[in-house]
Amino acid sequence: MTDANNTRLIVTKAVLWLFVGIAMAVAVARYARGLGATTALTDANPWGLWIGFDVLSGVALAAGGFVIAATVYIFHLEKYRAFVRPAVLTALLGYVAVALGLMVDLGRPWNIWRPIFFWQLDSPLFEVAWCVMLYLTVLALEFLPVVFEGLGWRRSFRFMRRITLGLVIAGIGLSTLHQSSLGTLFLLTRDRLHPLRYSPLQPLLFFVSAVGLGLVMVITESCASSWLYRREGEWPLLSGLTRAASVVIGLYLMLRLGDLALRGQLHHLADASWITLLFVVEILMSAVIPILLFTVRPAREQTWAVTTGSIVGVVGFILHRANVGGIAHIPATGEAYLPSMTEISVSLGLVAGMALVFLFFVERLPVWDDAPVTPDHFTPPVADPVSRTYFGGYWFGRAHLAAASWIIGVVLGVGLLEATTAGGDLTCGVSVRPARAVAALRVASNGEPSSKLVLLGATEAAAEIPEGFTTGLLIDGDRGGTAVVFDHEGHRRRLGGEASCGRCHHRNLRLDRGTPCAVCHADMYRCTDTFDHGRHVLSLGDNASCVRCHMRPGSAKTREHATPCLECHEAEIYDCFTENTYPCVGHSHSGEAVCAGCHDALESDVVDENSIHRSRCGIAPGYRLAMHGLCIECHCVHQAETGTEDPHMTRCACCHREVGLHTTVRPNAASEIRVADGWRARR
Repeated sequence: MTDANNTRLIVTKAVLWLFVGIAMAVAVARYARGLGATTALTDANPWGLWIGFDVLSGVALAAGGFVIAATVYIFHLEKYRAFVRPAVLTALLGYVAVALGLMVDLGRPWNIWRPIFFWQLDSPLFEVAWCVMLYLTVLALEFLPVVFEGLGWRRSFRFMRRITLGLVIAGIGLSTLHQSSLGTLFLLTRDRLHPLRYSPLQPLLFFVSAVGLGLVMVITESCASSWLYRREGEWPLLSGLTRAASVVIGLYLMLRLGDLALRGQLHHLADASWITLLFVVEILMSAVIPILLFTVRPAREQTWAVTTGSIVGVVGFILHRANVGGIAHIPATGEAYLPSMTEISVSLGLVAGMALVFLFFVERLPVWDDAPVTPDHFTPPVADPVSRTYFGGYWFGRAHLAAASWIIGVVLGVGLLEATTAGGDLTCGVSVRPARAVAALRVASNGEPSSKLVLLGATEAAAEIPEGFTTGLLIDGDRGGTAVVFDHEGHRRRLGGEASCGRCHHRNLRLDRGTPCAVCHADMYRCTDTFDHGRHVLSLGDNASCVRCHMRPGSAKTREHATPCLECHEAEIYDCFTENTYPCVGHSHSGEAVCAGCHDALESDVVDENSIHRSRCGIAPGYRLAMHGLCIECHCVHQAETGTEDPHMTRCACCHREVGLHTTVRPNAASEIRVADGWRARR
């Protein structure tokens, strides 16, 4: 039983609502801005905190549901029945958090339903998706008797009790399948995992660690709820769970170290590297420390030791899943990954939200044998009937406190987003719009190249173009109010006619005579992946097509180890504008045409002499970087070849003009044109 003014519970719920508010604000920004603008994920590290913690760890943390259910219903250890309902509730909320984490991590979350109808029987992820969906359904059905009992629906309660054993058996089977299948995923990433992390026993290790973590999580939950609600803990029963957890964790430790010894990989422990140190820390936290605290007699009889051992074990196993899921891939990819604050806040918000739902259910449904008193959080005001005045108490009650904490969290989340963006950690994507044909008049001031553009209206453009207007392509990819009028015909004529087209138009689309810049350079500032992997897989025969491009056995299936694009697409990527000349591609030192001539891109959006960049075939640089590199380079070459002393040739104002979008000129207009700022120009 608890008192009505439980300060621990009040503060805990306020903090949880705070984290929920932060996460909700960040989640809205994630869906509005996209993954690239709100995460530290890259093509080399597509699985980060949201997969390593929310999914891989979340599934393992929820394993206590099927472990305790099997203990009571299969092995008939009735003394542990008090743990069944809390464990099932924890498992249910854990899998809900897994689903929500996947929704946040998926680039196209609206396609999450596809595994239901599009089956890939040879994919481990397909099996995991179906098992998670089915097991989530089973957990919901297992928890329904608690809901029916709380609502007083006796007939429904009795019916669900009759089918509980079948649900438990189904849950055990489904959990065994997908817990091990998660390990199977990483059998496919041998080249990305450090030898200390990779193991042919990965499916077995994932399953055994899930069983151990499930037991440790039940212990942690019991200790936390006892402290939070000031309840008498189930310490006699917890001693039995600690012994069982010690056995399972000890088995996991023997399998882990024995596998390394049999494969001759123990010598890596002598390496003075951060990944080896991380492995040692993981083993100590997930196995050694919990075993010592759970088995040594003076320690296992102490409440602090049991609590410390369980918490350290949970953190250790979470670190294990995070390492295998992402951190251990860093040496292979060559790119470091550090979760952004937005990723961390969403994960904390998911945990906080599920904790609040857990507290809600235990306070209102018979989850525990001794249900806690629902706290009022603050003493209500006492009214004097005579004077009609209130004495004592506070208006700031339970609902007000939760709302205030949530609002503060939303404000902090917005501030976190803005601070991160201002610091340069996040880059908001700006879609590029293609150029369009226009007729324009440049209006100058005092001989300076800085000027305005007066555009001919759409209706007038069909008529005769007035004298002084220039026809060309209006290049204003961001529609930001400044633009460049590109004299396409003039450039084409000066550079050699039709033979010059390949210098700008890569003609990478089938039957295309002039690919627009915005097709490949689709973002103003960020690099764009021009390779559609999914389209290639579908057109070449699904998963069986992998060997068409990734032919090197034992090598990682990455861009660097793939077959060059030109081996299959030589006729599509470039064309002969002149005989034996391929102007739209680069050439290697041996003279062989290579795609990297056009597709070398900078990883960073900031270009300076101190930056270190890596080239990646198949990635186009940002629109602004591509345009500037092409235009300014040509201007410099032209200036050097002609000997022109035009100081404005390479200046921004030479090309970029302010666009008068609302100004139109009719063919019969007067010779003198007035624009908004009073400048005058004569035709």
